Amino acid sequence: MFRIAKAFSVLGLVTTLVWLGVLNTQSVKLIIIPSIFVSDEIGVFRVPLFLIVIIATFFGFIIGCVAEYVRAGKVRKSLRERNRSLKESKMKIKNIEKNLGMEDDEILSLLK
Repeated sequence: MFRIAKAFSVLGLVTTLVWLGVLNTQSVKLIIIPSIFVSDEIGVFRVPLFLIVIIATFFGFIIGCVAEYVRAGKVRKSLRERNRSLKESKMKIKNIEKNLGMEDDEILSLLK
């Protein structure tokens, strides 16, 4: 079932990209360096519109992934601290049980 969903997702993505490429083949002027800084047409490129849209979408996806990773870092940090304190608490309980001689309960040892 998962393979079918994955196949349809890929098919839909490829169809969308082809459709976007066919409909937006006109060239647009992409200005990298403003004309104030250069007198020639050095920073000016003619690129198909669909290429600009695909590249912008890709960079937006990458920036979104990085932003989510940074945001989730706070959650990971708090979970690490909770795990550390939980391990410390378990160690304290084991030490207390060892000091009180409660590490083996007689009834539980009979059940084994």
